[in-house]
Amino acid sequence: MTRSVLYVDPPAFCTTVEGLVAPALRSRPVVVAAPGADRATVLALSLEARRAGITRGMPVAEARKRCPDVIIRPPNPQLYARASRALDEILRRYAPVIEPKGYGHAYLDLTGTGRLFGPAVDVALRIQREAAQRLRLPLAVGGAQNKLVSAAAAEVAKDGKGGKGGMGGMGDGLLDVAVGHEATFLAPERVELLPDLDPRMRRRLDDYQLDLIGEVQAITARELAMVFGTAGRLLHQHACGIDPRPVLPPAVKAEFRAAHTLADDSNDRTLLLTVLRHLTERLGGRLRARHLVARRLTVHLAYTDYATARRSVPLPLAALDLELWDAARRAFHLARERTVALRAVGVTVDRFLEADLQMELGFEPREAESGKRETDEPPSRPQLELRDAGNGRAAELQAAMDRIRGRWGTKGVRVGR
Repeated sequence: MTRSVLYVDPPAFCTTVEGLVAPALRSRPVVVAAPGADRATVLALSLEARRAGITRGMPVAEARKRCPDVIIRPPNPQLYARASRALDEILRRYAPVIEPKGYGHAYLDLTGTGRLFGPAVDVALRIQREAAQRLRLPLAVGGAQNKLVSAAAAEVAKDGKGGKGGMGGMGDGLLDVAVGHEATFLAPERVELLPDLDPRMRRRLDDYQLDLIGEVQAITARELAMVFGTAGRLLHQHACGIDPRPVLPPAVKAEFRAAHTLADDSNDRTLLLTVLRHLTERLGGRLRARHLVARRLTVHLAYTDYATARRSVPLPLAALDLELWDAARRAFHLARERTVALRAVGVTVDRFLEADLQMELGFEPREAESGKRETDEPPSRPQLELRDAGNGRAAELQAAMDRIRGRWGTKGVRVGR
């Protein structure tokens, strides 16, 4: 099933809300900053302040120089939170899964809701209309099949662009990117539109005169990895509009953790590995219940003398107990470099993906499999290789064990050595 994700982005949310309770602030250059010292920095600003040359993070003293008429307002978290809750009430009428991203901003996963509410674009229009009528709050909304492209579309929609190359400009502040047109949509935009772009990487891109996302698309992931390391492959993935991150509600944390404090400090390897197996079984059950897979596992050790150690290992998109257990053993042996007895053991899994979107993050064709030589041409639509989490028989066995544990408890079945 094709995913459907909306990103709701109220332009200048904090200063807009300030203007709702104080109409005199509307259409004026307003910034939110800690009161008192000119050394304070701008936390939020209105569109008028941005047009005057003020930017977020700028010292207040500099903001005053650039715009002598600027109005400084102290932060009002209670007001912003109240407005966010009011907007959230509207969003929850249409989206079963919502991931808040700060005041007023949120990802909405509408996958599978078409029969209830219609196409995602129609939902976006209803949300915009209700927010304007009930809250007098303007919204920019981006629609796509993943979080990265929907957020980029919302940012572009705020500038009033759209309606080209598979993009539906449906009115002010709304832009929908059709499936298969993610790379085409991103190509003419500046690289600053990509999420979590490290400043050092941005400077390196400047050195190579790579200003547009399309210019990054034209370079293979392998070549980018030669310059930026592992981050280069992720950069290429993002530039082509690939983002398998799930929309996670607040109840689902960014990581799952399980820990156990030993009754007596111990150096017994058999006992420690048994505890480790039980912890991975707990985490595996939580992943499968949420239909998630993890890409990294970390083992945490606490010694008798209160020293700690930890080691992380990558996971092959794992959710089965056997996969997690194998990774935990490797991480445990790497982390345990001392002979001092242990008092506690913990395991963490993170970097989640949705279980039905278990993708190979690279999409360059492999010569042995495709029979073709790799080219420097960017793919018009990245070809994602889907695979099962473990072989079919292991998955069936895991499902049977989960059913037994669901009926008889965690001790209903144990895996032997």
